[in-house]
Amino acid sequence: MSEEHDYRAEYNEAVRKAIAGEVGIYRDFDRHRQETVWRLLSSDRQSLLRFCQRQGISVGKMETMQTLKSPKPLLQLIAHGHDADTVARWMRRGSGS
Repeated sequence: MSEEHDYRAEYNEAVRKAIAGEVGIYRDFDRHRQETVWRLLSSDRQSLLRFCQRQGISVGKMETMQTLKSPKPLLQLIAHGHDADTVARWMRRGSGS
């Protein structure tokens, strides 16, 4: 992971996609786990669940989050451990663009 990575741009792009009903993904650092996790966002629950099923990502606790940019709450899943590795591989393949 590059030190120069623009996390704010990654977050903004993930929120933009989520508001549009797609799945937006951005990385974050979980201080409790002391590891990089990936946050998967969408305004459409079924899109988020289908994405996770196709990629083989475990669906645990789904949370909601509200942003100033979204007219309604976004759904959020946090991928960590093996699931984070799966998301990272998917992003490296260029599928996240």
